[in-house]
Amino acid sequence: MRWRSLNGERRTVTNAIRLGDNAIARGQWDLALRHYGRANHHAVRVAQAGEGDQDQAVLGSIFYNLAELHVQTGEASMAWLCALQACQVYGRLDPTNARPTAVRSSLVGPSHFALPTSPPAEERIALNADARSRYVLLSAGMVRTFGSQALRVDVGGGALDGITDAPEVIERIGEPAVHTYQELVRHSTVYTEADVTRTRQRLTKARSIIGA
Repeated sequence: MRWRSLNGERRTVTNAIRLGDNAIARGQWDLALRHYGRANHHAVRVAQAGEGDQDQAVLGSIFYNLAELHVQTGEASMAWLCALQACQVYGRLDPTNARPTAVRSSLVGPSHFALPTSPPAEERIALNADARSRYVLLSAGMVRTFGSQALRVDVGGGALDGITDAPEVIERIGEPAVHTYQELVRHSTVYTEADVTRTRQRLTKARSIIGA
């Protein structure tokens, strides 16, 4: 793919996201889904070109927003799948590999001085933690809707980290996300206790949904 055509793809993604966001602002969920679906199609092509982490981050944000749009339109399984895909994309960008104990070293190491085409390390860490906590909440919703075996269905490559038991998802995926934000609050000037609270509230809601 040539540079000029790659930039054209990026402009298409940006325009589709803008139209999607406008539809969201008007509460037109189906229209927003169509625009974001188009953005996703082109963003995948851009990300596959491998020009920079920023393109991957854009793709992750599209999957993240698609998950919420599918929640709004009542498509639980599609919401869960998009949340899973967001985690997979953000996971490749996260220098800590979702390990709270690695936050400090990732921020003070070379990755803190990211290239302009790459999101800062703290942002990449936070995006993954946020996406994973949201995946936990949507996983609980899947179990509530489809039963305790819902996460065992091999959709899109299987459940995140191969964990298919809902309580285990909360403990092994959700709790580390909370701890990651706690570490970001300690070692970064960007994030606050509000981020920790938001993430913990998702886990509390997930536990309530599955009765854990």
